[in-house]
Amino acid sequence: MAAAAVDAPRVKARLDGWRYPLAIGVLSRVFSFVVVGAIGLARREDGASVLDAMLDPFGKWDGIWYQRIADYGYDPTVAHGNGVAFSPLYPLMVREVASALSITYLAAGVLISTVCFLVALVLLHGLIARRSGERVARTAVWLTAFFPVAYLFSSVYTESLYLLLTVLAFVLIERGWVLGSSVVGALTVLARPQGILLTPALAVRIWKDEGRRPSWGMALRMLPLLLMPLAYVAFGAYLYYRTGDPFATQTAQATGWGRGINVLLVLGLPIAILHGLYVGTHDISRFLYIVDTAFAMTWGLLLLEGLIRKRLPAEYLLYGWLAVLLPVLAGTYLALPRYGMGIFVVMWLAAFHVAGRPRLGLGLKIAMPLALIATAIISLGFELYTP
Repeated sequence: MAAAAVDAPRVKARLDGWRYPLAIGVLSRVFSFVVVGAIGLARREDGASVLDAMLDPFGKWDGIWYQRIADYGYDPTVAHGNGVAFSPLYPLMVREVASALSITYLAAGVLISTVCFLVALVLLHGLIARRSGERVARTAVWLTAFFPVAYLFSSVYTESLYLLLTVLAFVLIERGWVLGSSVVGALTVLARPQGILLTPALAVRIWKDEGRRPSWGMALRMLPLLLMPLAYVAFGAYLYYRTGDPFATQTAQATGWGRGINVLLVLGLPIAILHGLYVGTHDISRFLYIVDTAFAMTWGLLLLEGLIRKRLPAEYLLYGWLAVLLPVLAGTYLALPRYGMGIFVVMWLAAFHVAGRPRLGLGLKIAMPLALIATAIISLGFELYTP
């Protein structure tokens, strides 16, 4: 009885900490399902059930590939073998959940993504609140939940899983659990190749914790971090077994999506919008590319300001920089809005600016849901933009 009495305030405090992010998460999911579901019903094909029509838009674009991998694995005879461009953890989860619940791959993917997103918001709120306070934490949560393409957090995409795993990796390292953080990091690598970027970030944290001086103790503490590059190598070995090419992912990205190294785009991040304006005004079919470049520039400036003002510890800023630069280095600003919303460091930095400006916050709370509706209609309804 005494133990229960002692634990009760702690449990209540923890539940209080969960209430806000869960409420915002559920509200944003209901909002996204209404918006996207309405678009699905408007495009409903003859014979399709209401539920199937409402869920259909959540399985577009990359979602088609993840469902295909869940069904066929990395069969080199399917879709020209380009499925190897996508990592294995998410489609494996889709396959297992669909089998366990006897539901479609689409429904399984939507369920996995939605649950992962809600858990990620709870962890994100706790992580930021401990370092930057409740106001910044709450702001970061709703910025993430109602971002203009946040409906993708319930789509058959890796956005929610990746967000959950990266936040969890930092939560665990904050508590000194290096092995647990490394295991989660290895899972992140198998969810998305960018997960490898956690390795240097977590290494910086260990280096700081060990007094910034090389020692055998530091080397031993860093040893579990090898799980992340080992996961990367293991997937490459599997691809070599299946396709004869250990770098099949990079090959498929280059041949199927035209991605390649472009250092100039990295150097141009602070003025990326100019690139989008040039492209958009010279090729009207790519006018919405301006959106991608605007967000690319925004992420770059937020990270630059965060670095100059030292708003966050070095390990967070390092991860944020690497997570933005890697997709840009691949040769395009395309999908930078989507990538950025899943890089929690970027939303954290944005929250500093919004939390201290009530009028800006109020304006965004009105504008962002409207922008989500507009983006969903443009991308899912008219298919004029691929987020």
